[in-house]
Amino acid sequence: MGLIMDDTSKVASESLTEAEKISKFTESYASFSRIVNSLQRKYIELKDEFSAQNEQLVDANRKLIDLGKRNLAATQFLNGILDSIAVGVIAIDQNGRITHFNPAASVILSIPQDEPAGKAYREMIPPGTPIDANALRTYETGREVDARKRTIELADGSRLNLSVSTAILRDDDGRPTGAVEILHDLTKIEKMEQEIVRLNTLAALGEMAATIAHEVRNPLSGISGFAALLERDLDEGDPRRDLVKKITRGVNSLNETVATLLSYTRFEELNKRETAYGDFLQAVIDQFTIDGADRMADTGIILTPPGDEESLKAFPVIDQMLFRQIFFNMFSNAIEACGSGARIEVAYRKLARQEATTKYGDMLLLGLDETVIETTIVDNGPGIPEEHREKIFAPFFTTKAGGNGLGLAVAVKIIKAHGGEIIAEAAPEGGSMFRLLIPIKM
Repeated sequence: MGLIMDDTSKVASESLTEAEKISKFTESYASFSRIVNSLQRKYIELKDEFSAQNEQLVDANRKLIDLGKRNLAATQFLNGILDSIAVGVIAIDQNGRITHFNPAASVILSIPQDEPAGKAYREMIPPGTPIDANALRTYETGREVDARKRTIELADGSRLNLSVSTAILRDDDGRPTGAVEILHDLTKIEKMEQEIVRLNTLAALGEMAATIAHEVRNPLSGISGFAALLERDLDEGDPRRDLVKKITRGVNSLNETVATLLSYTRFEELNKRETAYGDFLQAVIDQFTIDGADRMADTGIILTPPGDEESLKAFPVIDQMLFRQIFFNMFSNAIEACGSGARIEVAYRKLARQEATTKYGDMLLLGLDETVIETTIVDNGPGIPEEHREKIFAPFFTTKAGGNGLGLAVAVKIIKAHGGEIIAEAAPEGGSMFRLLIPIKM
């Protein structure tokens, strides 16, 4: 009996244990279900949050892309401006290295555009004078300059006059990050200033010449008329007729001088065009020879062609009619100076820019894309005394009897109107040599 009860208690005890287990399992499963449900809700919430965040990210990314495009467009726009403007722009960073160097700066300074990037300013850009008119000095000292004139010497030996302005570059907090330098080439402006001075001088001379012509020609007309009447009333054999003829010749000479003076002071409207220079010179020589056949019997004018292809293909932009006048005047002067057996040699060549700037940079304002075509006229005459070489181009200076001294003055006027110059010197083997210098595109 006791054994049976023990067994029954044992079974009951075991049955309760299973129930407890089932209860615990049920509770555990319910708890697990709650956790799963909670996780599912969290997952749904996270998924919704992720979707919202993803939409925001996509929107932000789209805005960033749009901003990048706008920044790229703005950068391209600004670079386009820098590339197209005619002023040079050079920017440096805090270490004095070049960060921007636009095409105009490349042309002005004769430095390839891609060469300076990342290199030290001191190594690439000529310092010039004054020494503080550049971006590097502005960054180092903090002093900006505005439209300061600066002269630099380029690698080819030519001197360049620039107008320079500088400024400090700063970040959003106002801290200096570098400096920028803006360059203007003053060559064209200085050429215009010279041309204005020349035109003002001619205008003043023109007014004076017009006054002289009016004051002189009126009495000359009366003198000429009375001389003609006097000559008519004198017999053919009367010696006084020779005196009257001298009066008439003097009047005519004065009239010619007045007419030449008026011609000298007249403003010349240049009709310039590209000219095959060698062919033009030969045509001028041929025409002069034909027109002056009576005095060319024992005279020779020889054109020596250049030995280089670049000179043979030279095409200066000139007024052909006015240049023909220059050469006719100079050939006539040479023949008169040489007398019988005159020999005139004409030669020309296009100079390399470095040679042109080295030899003639002080007397000619050459553009960045210009050099010089040099024409020499050499004769076998007695030469020009050294004390006369500077005076022979002045109006009314002459060493010839009966000359008016305006032939070479007119030649200088025409050459200067083309931006050129004339130089007189002694020829190496005796005689005279004139150099005609004309700017020409490289």
